[in-house]
Amino acid sequence: MRLADFAFAAVVVAGLSGTAMAQTPTSTQTPATQPVPVAVPTTSTANANHWVASAFVGTNFGSGSRDTLLDVFGDNNRTSINFGGETAYLWRGRVGAEGLVDFAPSFSMDSLLFQDNPTVNTYMLNVIGAVPRGGENNYLPYVSGGFGAVQLRSTIFTLATAAVVNPTPITTIQTATADGSRFGANIGGGVMGFSGAWGFRGDIRYYRSTINNNIDLINDTPGNIFAQEVLSGFSFWKANVGVAFRW
Repeated sequence: MRLADFAFAAVVVAGLSGTAMAQTPTSTQTPATQPVPVAVPTTSTANANHWVASAFVGTNFGSGSRDTLLDVFGDNNRTSINFGGETAYLWRGRVGAEGLVDFAPSFSMDSLLFQDNPTVNTYMLNVIGAVPRGGENNYLPYVSGGFGAVQLRSTIFTLATAAVVNPTPITTIQTATADGSRFGANIGGGVMGFSGAWGFRGDIRYYRSTINNNIDLINDTPGNIFAQEVLSGFSFWKANVGVAFRW
């Protein structure tokens, strides 16, 4: 009887143990797979279509003109300060269009007819080509050239003759406003360098205006006639350096 009780108890214990083991997870079970975050690729402007803008300051030098008064009385090889800005759109960072404006508030011309050094401004629309370099295309050597306008403004000295009662004419020195513009062209190149969106720009450029053989000596003012004569075939160089931004 005791043997039967022992056997019955053993069977009950074994059954309870099996049930408990079936309900307890083993250490060999594979945990549920967690989702792995996927890195979203970033888009770089280096090889994509993008804009570039820059502001710069520099100097003018090596100017020349067909005007004989400038050649005789002036030294056109002196330098003067200029500043300006540029905006360009580059297709795949390599080729595109560029707008370039430049202002020289006191362009060095030593002609005795100028009361002050004239203001010479340029407005150009160019084609630009770049060759990206560096791991992230951070360096862009480039060339650009195109057409636009060259403008000159100043005050010059003029001679005025008036008759008096005797009637001996008297010649006096007066001033007149000189204001003119000519169609012109430019060509140059340099390099832009970037660290991220911001960078620098260095540029050297040659400008030349067209020759005007049809100056209106009768109906135009003396100041404007002189401005047109100075700008006819007028040429000069500019060297600039400044900050750049691309997006």
